Formats: sequence, C-alpha cells, structure tokens
Amino acid sequence: MHKRIIIPVLLAISLLFTSCSDLITVTRSSASKKNTNRKNSIKIDKTKLDDDITPSPYYDTAVLSVGYNELDTDDERRLYNGIIEHSSDFTSNKKTEDGYEISTFTLYDCYLEAEEVAKVFFAVDLDNPSLFWLANPYSYSYGDGEFSLTLYSNVSYKRYSKCRRQLNSVVNSVLKGLVPDMTELERELYIHDYIVKNCVYEKSDKDFNLYTAYGALINQKAVCEGYTKAFQLLLSYAGVSSFNVNGSVDNSDNIDHIWSAVKLGGRYYYTDVTWDDTDDIDMYDYFNLTTKQLLHSHSIAPLFEDYISSGDFDFENMVNANLVIPDCTATKYNYYRVYGSHLKDISKNNLAEDLADAAENGEACFYIYVDPKLNFNIAYDQLFSDQLFLFKNYIYEANSILGYDTLAASVSVAQRKWLRTIMVELNYN
Repeated sequence: MHKRIIIPVLLAISLLFTSCSDLITVTRSSASKKNTNRKNSIKIDKTKLDDDITPSPYYDTAVLSVGYNELDTDDERRLYNGIIEHSSDFTSNKKTEDGYEISTFTLYDCYLEAEEVAKVFFAVDLDNPSLFWLANPYSYSYGDGEFSLTLYSNVSYKRYSKCRRQLNSVVNSVLKGLVPDMTELERELYIHDYIVKNCVYEKSDKDFNLYTAYGALINQKAVCEGYTKAFQLLLSYAGVSSFNVNGSVDNSDNIDHIWSAVKLGGRYYYTDVTWDDTDDIDMYDYFNLTTKQLLHSHSIAPLFEDYISSGDFDFENMVNANLVIPDCTATKYNYYRVYGSHLKDISKNNLAEDLADAAENGEACFYIYVDPKLNFNIAYDQLFSDQLFLFKNYIYEANSILGYDTLAASVSVAQRKWLRTIMVELNYN
C-alpha cells in the first residue's frame, strides 16, 4: 500500500509589486508529497516497558465495534470473540511457514462458510489495531457442528511480550499530552500531528511491522495501514471512535490505500494521515473531509458483499473491500474551515488580524478558507493577481498591528480549490 508522492504542480509564476520602498513577491507553489527522515521526531525509549495502557483520566476510552456490529449471526460473533480471547495464547515458539502457532480453539454447534470466516477476520482487524502480532494466515476445520480454528503470530511469544509492553509505553506517553477540556477535534488534531511528526513512510514486503501500529509508533516507520492503525489506536484511548477504510489512490497505478473514518459530534469525516505527512510544510489537506472532497483523489473499495459476488474474492487481500462505507457530508470540523482565516468578504474581513496572530506564533503557513458564497477564482485573483494583489495590504496591516516588520515582503501561494482553501507560506524578516 503506497501513498501519493506528488500533488499536481501549479504553474510557477512570480509577481512583483512596489509600494513605497517595499518589494513584495508572490510565488505560486505546491508542496511535494515526500516523506523521508524526520529531523525533529521524538526519540523512542525502547527499553521502557509498561504492562498495561493507562487510560486518560479526562476522557473515556472509545469502544471500537464497527466491525463486530456488521456481523450477522451468533456463530460469526462467537468466532469474533474467540479470536480476541485466544489471540495471545501461544503454544510454541517454533515457527511454521504460516508463523508462530497460537492455541487452536473449538466452537461447538457452529456452522460457518469460508466467506463468513473471512468476514469475521475482517471485523476483528477493523476493531482491534492493538493486535499487531496476528498473521494473515489462519487455518480451520469443521464437521459435525464442530469448528476449530488455529491462529498464527508474526513473532514469537517472547518477542510479542516485549513488543506489546513497548507499545503500551509509547501509547501511555502520548496520552500524557491530553489535557482537560480538549474537544474531540483538538484530541484528533493532537494525535494526527504526533503521528505525522514521528513516523516516516517506508514500504517493504519483508517487514510486517510496517503494516501495524507497532511499526508506526515504535519503529516510527510504516505504510498507510500502519499509519491508520496507529491513528485509530491512539484516538480510541483519547475517546474518539474511528475505523479504517480501504480503497485506492487515483493515479496510473491505481495503488491500494487505507485511510480513516473519524466520528466527531456523531458524524463521520474522512482523514488520511499518510497523505498529510510531508517533509516541507505542515499539511492538512486530508484532515476531516467529506466524501465528495475525498473522491477528488481517492477511490473507495466496494462493500464486502459486493466484493464477494464479483468473483475476485481474495482471502488474504481484504484491502479491496469494506464492511462499512460512511457517507461523509459534514464540513463543520474540516481543518481549514476551523483553523483557516474565513474569507466572507473581500473588502471587510479579518485577514490582517489573523495574519498578525499567525506571525506572532511563528507559523510557517497561513490558510485562507474562501466562503462558499464567494466565487473562489475571483477571490483568489483579487488577493493575488498582478492587477490588484490585495494581500500585500494585509501584510502591511499585520506588521502595523505587531508594531514592527515581522512578515517579510514575499509569500508563496498554493490554491486548493477543491477544499476552497488558499495556503500561504509565510516568510519572516
């Protein structure tokens, strides 16, 4: 599973304006989707081991049950519970071709078809990001109402025990950053930023850790599945429900991809932590999107039932289906709508005041959210075209508010029309 590498490049143009003795330069720019070494990431102490995760004293842990709720029969639910119950019952440290064997358990008076078993495993994976050691292969047998299942682990029991305690330690460390009275949005943003700053995208078919929350939080490198499972795990302990959604990214390779559906205020939003992770600047293009906004660049895989009926069913490759596909229509908690400077009127707005606040905080980027009532293209041209370039006035006004020339007379601009957002990279004197 890959992440997109490049946002479509905007036409590079430099516009020069003179006002008194000041020279203001506007450069049309775009951010590259590169993800290499993180310079300022937190160094993980892998020797610190915690037996359990200590829930936040401020927020109730969210119950993750989207997958379980999609199960149709008592037998499916019994198998689901059995997998959870026996997931760490290691029987041997001897590795087989499927992994280290975990205890075989039997359900009586149980009748399940292959597709139902696959669906249960899908549900378990959807609800339990902490089960980083479980391997994809499993084996089962049935007859005369008896159903026996054998689970496998990617690691030995000794390794599992240490890794689980390492993961607990990091989760506890992150949860300490939660403070009283944070909103759901603030908790989501805190966890989003932690992962973006402390995980690097890396792909290898030889390292199963890259596909797990353990890989993202302990090794600090992962593919999209690892990013989203770490996000889901931390969100749950912050009292925010989420689940992962499968699909692909729209490019010539049609690459499989996974992102998150996050529940805020009782409504779902799509967030793609992987695609928000860049080296150059902070990015929130994929933070709490509607379905329509997501489909600008992503495609959502079909429902599980439709996947099975298509005839392309693959037991070990479930990224081609979803148990649940939320229709996300809410915009209230989109990052730019909440934290951007809301432009409702070109002639009367708070751009100068908001710019001054951003400069005072030393922010690298300034975001302008263009109200749906305005024509986006006209608003953009009025702010940054060579005919008007009104934004220069807001730079002067912001510096006047601050009492000194904090903001330099140059900015780089990238428009996100599909998000009704203009991103301005600020420069400082």
